[in-house]
Order: sequence, then structure tokens, then C-alpha cells
Amino acid sequence: MCGKLVNRVLLGLLFLVAGLIKFWAVTQGSWQTPAFFASLNIPLATFFAWVVMLSEIIFGIAILAKYKLEYTVWPLIIIMVVAALTANLYGGQGGPNWTGMLMHLAIASNLWILGGVDKKFMTAMHSAGKK
Repeated sequence: MCGKLVNRVLLGLLFLVAGLIKFWAVTQGSWQTPAFFASLNIPLATFFAWVVMLSEIIFGIAILAKYKLEYTVWPLIIIMVVAALTANLYGGQGGPNWTGMLMHLAIASNLWILGGVDKKFMTAMHSAGKK
């Protein structure tokens, strides 16, 4: 139980702080996040930069508050998988960033576990095996 609490607090803080840093940078006139998204050829880069920033803040707080984790984790899992496949796999100037990609996927898998998706999957598999 203590491990799950630590995991939840660290993941919540990770996303909250990351979102706040991006938000603060934009309010100070730095458009690094939208520019980075544009460099990856993401359409509507500024719009999606705002979506990511606000999602990280809102869902980071929701994770810290333990609010409906089975639903709260999904937007962040999607953000992590997309980051792994865009910024890390295809976005590097010197080729793929395998360490960054694995880090994003490890965070996504921790979110998956935090949301209890692994338990639901295992229960469904166990029930299917009894038939």
C-alpha cells in the first residue's frame, strides 16, 4: 500500500510540476513548447502544446487527489506514448533517443498500474480461463 501511495504522489507531482513549468514559461514569453511541437511537424502545435500543458496540470492534481484514477490516468498515458513515439523515436537530431523513449513508456506503465487497469485485465483473463 505504501508503494502505491509513493507512486501516486511522485507521478502526480511529475505531471503537475512539468505542466506548471511549461505554463510559466509561456506566460513569461517563451514559446519553447509550441516551437518544439512545431519542429516535430505536429499540426496545430500551439493548440496541442496548451492541451498538453493544461492536461499535465489538471490530471497531475487529480492523481494527487486520487480522483477517479481509473479514468484520470488515460489522458496522461496517451501523452506519454505519443511523446515516446514522436519526440523520442523520431524527434532527435542525432537519431532515436532510446533512453527517453523507455522512460516515457515506463511512466505510462506506472500510470497503467496506478489506474488499476492491470487488475481489471488479470481478472478478465482469469474469468475467461474458467469458461
